Amino acid sequence: MAGAALATVLGNAISCCYLLFYILKKQPAFSLHLRYFSLKKEILLPVLSLGLPLACSTLLMSISSMISNRMMIGYGAAALAAQGVAGKIGMLLSMLAMGICMGMQPAISFNCGRGSRERMNLIIRNTGIFTAVMGTVLTLICFYARNHIIAVFINNRQVISYGQVMVIASIITGPFYGIYQLCQTFLQSTGKASYATLVALLDKGLFYLPVLLLMEHFFGLYGIAFAGAATLVFSLTAGIFFSLRWNRSMQPAVCCFPDEAAENGSLT
Repeated sequence: MAGAALATVLGNAISCCYLLFYILKKQPAFSLHLRYFSLKKEILLPVLSLGLPLACSTLLMSISSMISNRMMIGYGAAALAAQGVAGKIGMLLSMLAMGICMGMQPAISFNCGRGSRERMNLIIRNTGIFTAVMGTVLTLICFYARNHIIAVFINNRQVISYGQVMVIASIITGPFYGIYQLCQTFLQSTGKASYATLVALLDKGLFYLPVLLLMEHFFGLYGIAFAGAATLVFSLTAGIFFSLRWNRSMQPAVCCFPDEAAENGSLT
């Protein structure tokens, strides 16, 4: 346990040092100089609105994980170990989808800001298709190789027995998680931080905790394992609903590039 904790701290420290080195030495477009530090509302609020959904999601993910681990330990150390391994395998799928969707955030914001709604929707559609296909392929690979993957972490017969089902619970949402993350990214990128924060809260707290308690009550050990998958059904539905609602109500952008303005005879 001490080694795992030390590895986590060292991993974060090394990542932080690399990012600081990159910003200070390799990237002239960014600066950490104090003269650029500002608490002006027009600067602070947009920055917070971009980071708040992810911050809420990360915080609630940790809290939810602690609660589910606390409940799972009542079924034995082997069950908890199997859930930990299954969670790491599921994280492979979810983190890849999250990274792709977050990488699309600047492109969505840029095209939304310049009024290219058709191109923005094309980016969203193609990203959604790609994450769904990627998630499906990885889900199938993890499903058929789950025993071997679990054995890499812990080669214990009881852990593998529990893990066979828990891995399925962890990866079953793989084809759909990218769509959920894309909804959150779209809302975040187009300035609807309230909807994006709400969608994040629904998945990791407002939906998950009640579903976790109910499924553990009715289905015991495997109810805890499948609580995340059941929650995503509600969260994904809410994410799609809010995204479609916001996309329909978004006002057409009035700003455009100078060459477009010249063609229109005005510069807004």
